[in-house]
Amino acid sequence: MAPSKKATVTEDEPSLSDVMRFLKSHSEQLTTISNQMAKVDKIETEVKDLKTLMVALREENKELKLQVKEKDQVIEDMSKTVAGLEEKLNSVEQHHRGWGARVLNIQVTDAEAADPMGMINRVFDLALRPMLEGAVRAGKLEAVPPASQVLEVAHVLPGRPGQPRPIIMRFFSRNIRSLCFQFKRDCAPREIARPGREGEVRLGRFLYPLYDDLTKPTLHKMKAISQDERVSACWTVNGKIHFKLHDSEAVRKVVSIQDPLDVILK
Repeated sequence: MAPSKKATVTEDEPSLSDVMRFLKSHSEQLTTISNQMAKVDKIETEVKDLKTLMVALREENKELKLQVKEKDQVIEDMSKTVAGLEEKLNSVEQHHRGWGARVLNIQVTDAEAADPMGMINRVFDLALRPMLEGAVRAGKLEAVPPASQVLEVAHVLPGRPGQPRPIIMRFFSRNIRSLCFQFKRDCAPREIARPGREGEVRLGRFLYPLYDDLTKPTLHKMKAISQDERVSACWTVNGKIHFKLHDSEAVRKVVSIQDPLDVILK
């Protein structure tokens, strides 16, 4: 009887256990790859969501910028309106004060300050009469009117202790008031003139300086202008501020007291 042939495994043929190990190994690798792919998909989804969010935020940012711009324009328009109203209100108040004036350096006692007619006569005789007499000499006025027809009221304002207090007055006529200011330079009482350089005679200071009755905004702007180093002279005419710069003889006028100082002086 012939011997039977048994199946033998050569080195080139993998065994079943090798195949199982191979499959198991690749199965684990596939599982790892699958998990990694899932993570990649999740990341891609998150990136897409982030891009969508960024686009939405950009649009929202544009909308917010537009709203802010519109609100800024509204605020700017409102600021201009308020400034315009303040300018008109100041102009109206300054026009109302066009009937009045202020005078300095007139010494009065408390008893004199309590006498309305006595105050009118004192202010008229010391400060106003010389200017009205000058208007008569110049043919601008037929005769000097009595004090009771020139001033409606004159009363003392608060002042610094130990110094003459300012006096505010109200005229019956704007024309008479205008004549007083017109002839102030040449006819108002002054200190004794002193010789200046090269024999020049310099006018003495006014004994009783006469000023427009200014509103607080106008007065503050006038002080700011007069204290600026670029300005050589500053004064008011009927409540309007005029000034001259050091490098020019031109007389300039403030158009709006709401304008910043650099805008006024440029």
